[in-house]
Amino acid sequence: MTPGSAPWLLRHELRLAWRGSGFKRFALTAGVGGFLWLGYHLFVWSLLRGDTAWAARTLPAALFVLLGAGLWFIFTLMLSQAMTLSVDAFFERGDLDLLLASPLRSRHVFVVRGLGVAIATLPIYALGLTPFAHVGAAIGAPNLLAIYPALAALALVAAAAGMALTAALVRLLGARRARIVAQVLAALVGAALFLGLQLGNLIAPGRSQRWIAGLLQLRDGAGLDRDGAAWLPLRAVLGEPTALLVLAAFAVGAFAAVVVAMARRFAAGTQESMTTSLRRNVAVAAPARFRSGLRRNVLIKEWKLIARDPQLIAHTLLQSLYLLPLAFVWMRNESPQTAIAPAVVVLATTLASGLTWLTVAAEDAPELLASAPVDRNLVRRSKLVAALAPVWLVTLPLTLFLAASNAVAAAIFAVCIAGATVGAGSIHLLLPRPGRRSNLRRRGKGDLLAGSLEFATTLAWPTLTWCLLNAPGYAPLPALVAVGAPLLAWALGRERRRELGAA
Repeated sequence: MTPGSAPWLLRHELRLAWRGSGFKRFALTAGVGGFLWLGYHLFVWSLLRGDTAWAARTLPAALFVLLGAGLWFIFTLMLSQAMTLSVDAFFERGDLDLLLASPLRSRHVFVVRGLGVAIATLPIYALGLTPFAHVGAAIGAPNLLAIYPALAALALVAAAAGMALTAALVRLLGARRARIVAQVLAALVGAALFLGLQLGNLIAPGRSQRWIAGLLQLRDGAGLDRDGAAWLPLRAVLGEPTALLVLAAFAVGAFAAVVVAMARRFAAGTQESMTTSLRRNVAVAAPARFRSGLRRNVLIKEWKLIARDPQLIAHTLLQSLYLLPLAFVWMRNESPQTAIAPAVVVLATTLASGLTWLTVAAEDAPELLASAPVDRNLVRRSKLVAALAPVWLVTLPLTLFLAASNAVAAAIFAVCIAGATVGAGSIHLLLPRPGRRSNLRRRGKGDLLAGSLEFATTLAWPTLTWCLLNAPGYAPLPALVAVGAPLLAWALGRERRRELGAA
């Protein structure tokens, strides 16, 4: 490969991705997932065998609509992932300025980065859809092999849209603000369809069931325009030549247009936005104010860092959005605590664990705090409170609503929320694992002991909540695990805390 060419850069990107995944992790995933994927092939074969509609592309109207909607749902998830990957490719890695200042052609840089985004969005969806192509070729429906090019085209379109939205945000808001907005938009896109599917039942219970019943009553495609533009991706997946050609041409054209536009304007737009933002901040900067109170200062400092972290905002916002359907169901049902309360405890525990890891383990200046003339234990406890307070604030309305109808259930729910969040947070205090804020989603990697205790806590407290509300006789066992996990972390983490200077 010629140094500096697009294939040369692409090989470098793939090599970095391979190093990031790790051979052992890849081998384990491939070994375990291979058997599951083979079983999935057998399941798909049992669905498609003997059905000639797949080869003739004459699916029933109800199935056609469901598959088309599902394909659009997959594209929505692709777009969400592409936006997150675009932020990482153009901001988080920090090497774009170096590449643009090198003798490399800027167009090649953006082509390779865009292809990297498109390739990274494919694996999970390819694993789910390509078995239909393989089984289709085996049962006399080779047109389903079009899943491969159609899926690649959808990934190109998602990558182009994600890159274009990221560049537009940079020009409108500046690089720093664009990073935050892009992360939040990616989280919103990923959760919007989930919330939309739940909205019918939340507003009027049974509406979704009535819609599905009406869909299954479709006969002969009455009222369904299969040739409409909305069904173009599905017709391409089913192997219709014209639809596949149009989709592929649109994908390549959109990707090329975005790459050319970004190669011309992105670097200048980024520098201009960052310069403008810096000048504005200097002009309106207010004099620093110092107030007494160690606990107060630590809380404010941690909350400001949380508010400025785009990755955390997106991660937290996505989890909080999933609480909305549960909250609506909670308020509509007369006895919701049976299933809803444990689910809320799971979400609260996961959220508290992530926030505590950021405040305790991902401290940007641990040496500065360690050398400060303050009580280290007070600082760490204040960090824990700063992480747990937002979670308690989010779950407080549900507790108050439950208290209006069932005071005992509300008390159990509040105690379990408090115990679960404190337990999950205490594990990070007792088994400190220093890391970087960007590794939030991979915080358990490389520390089997802490990860196992965190997982046990996440399972034990929801189980305890369910037992206390429905079968109190079984509560001692999960209670033992819930209380024992932090105690075990305290006993096994003495040496680690001593090395890091923690009590």
